[in-house]
Amino acid sequence: MTATTATTHASPTSTSAPTAARRHALAGTGHLLAAALRRDRVILPVFVLVIIVVLVGAGSTVSSTYPTPEAVQDRYDQIQALPMFVLFQSQAFAATAEALVAQQAFGGTTIFAAIGAVLFVVRHTRSEEQRGRLELVRSAAVGHAAPLAAAVILVGAAGLVIGLVSAAGLAASGLPPAGSLLLGLVGTGAVWVATAITAVLTQFFEHARTAGVVGLVVAYGLHFVRGLGHLVDAAWLTWASPSGWLEGTRPFTGDRWWPLGLVLAFVVAALAMAFALSARRDLGAGLVPARSGRATAPGYLRGVAGMAWRQNRTPFLVWASAFAVLGLVFGAGGTAAVADYADSPFAAEFAAAMNLDDPAIGFFVYVVFVLVFPVGAYAILTVLRARHDETSGIAELTLAAPVSRVRWAAASVGSALAGSAAILILIGLSLTVTAPEVGGVLALTLTLVPAVWVLIGVVTLAFGFVPRLTVPLAWVALTIGVFGEILVKAGLPDVVYLATSPFAHVSPYYTTPWSPFVLLALAAVLITAGLAGVARRDLPR
Repeated sequence: MTATTATTHASPTSTSAPTAARRHALAGTGHLLAAALRRDRVILPVFVLVIIVVLVGAGSTVSSTYPTPEAVQDRYDQIQALPMFVLFQSQAFAATAEALVAQQAFGGTTIFAAIGAVLFVVRHTRSEEQRGRLELVRSAAVGHAAPLAAAVILVGAAGLVIGLVSAAGLAASGLPPAGSLLLGLVGTGAVWVATAITAVLTQFFEHARTAGVVGLVVAYGLHFVRGLGHLVDAAWLTWASPSGWLEGTRPFTGDRWWPLGLVLAFVVAALAMAFALSARRDLGAGLVPARSGRATAPGYLRGVAGMAWRQNRTPFLVWASAFAVLGLVFGAGGTAAVADYADSPFAAEFAAAMNLDDPAIGFFVYVVFVLVFPVGAYAILTVLRARHDETSGIAELTLAAPVSRVRWAAASVGSALAGSAAILILIGLSLTVTAPEVGGVLALTLTLVPAVWVLIGVVTLAFGFVPRLTVPLAWVALTIGVFGEILVKAGLPDVVYLATSPFAHVSPYYTTPWSPFVLLALAAVLITAGLAGVARRDLPR
């Protein structure tokens, strides 16, 4: 009797187990979302505000920047004549002030929206998993899909806020409401696309740094695929990228809504893939299996410098390969484009404004100065490896050996210094290979090294004295460098940009013969002070 009863009751329970598991896959999502909002109560609003400022700022300043129809037409002709604006910003689809708003806002909005989305999704998924926090969270009544769902909802909602608030701001500045809403939704679409792509990438890679780096490369690459389609007159290449779909909405120039359907379909499909993959892998593991280590360690791992190189070797090779490909592509595409516009009056004016003797090099100067910012991101991530080792306990194990704190921290800083310089040299070489007739590109990239090293110095200083604020301060420093020139064009005094951004001092607009030496000295002072701070404070803190 007892056995029969037990069997009778066991059967329905076992049958309904898969259904119950599916039902509770999202259990706890609301609690995780509330915790994420509490954790990001400062940096998430800053991210949203920055994107809104880029979008609304473009709309509020266009009337003062181009006050007459002649000025609008002149700018439109300049965009058509100089390919770097189309490559890095967007195509201008009409000679109207409203179309110029969309053209100027598109590049900054979509790239920075995508970068922010990548960082936030990795922060709340793979990073938490790698540190062991999700294992603790999953021990409670939390479904396996809840952490990913909470991250997607958080970043997706931020993207929606960006779109709606920006649309209201643009409309309030006097722009047509329909086009304002469409341009705002372009920002939303950029966040959603990057969120969906990163949700997939976090299932493949075991380490948060790898998922973040690949996500950033993909986000940047999709924007340039769109631009290269215009550069080589291949419309299919532009439409092969979700960035091209967003550009194809043409706010204020026809207001095409249907490309947003492509964006939505892509996001839904990618998220469905991400959730399906998350259910098939083990917690803490990636679908791309980690390689087995060697039976014996090489001799260079006996020192902290060798260990730092081993930790940063794969990210360096990924970044270096990506930049080498970009350099080769931009060199080849730029050579053809320069042949068409080098003799135009717009090219001569642009070269004169940048203090360049040869108008043909103007395109390549623009390329190099756009690429220096992701090189700065690589340098920041490399220095932040020391902070990660500190908070994860790896540093404590390392310092148990006869290793000083300064030597340990200096290893990561040295990797950042050497790696960033090597990547900038590689960019110069790759551009020179495919554009040999344009001289001085390699020398130009070398002048950017001190600016990146100052950025490394700022991060090192923060790590030495305010370690808990190292990560936000590092990205704020890079953001100032990126947005400084944009804000100058919007009316910010030059002195503010020069006082806050090292990149201003290597720009052809402001540089002097002694600027690189001043930046090198500043970098040395910042790094020395930061390492001294590491030696004096507790570990971890």
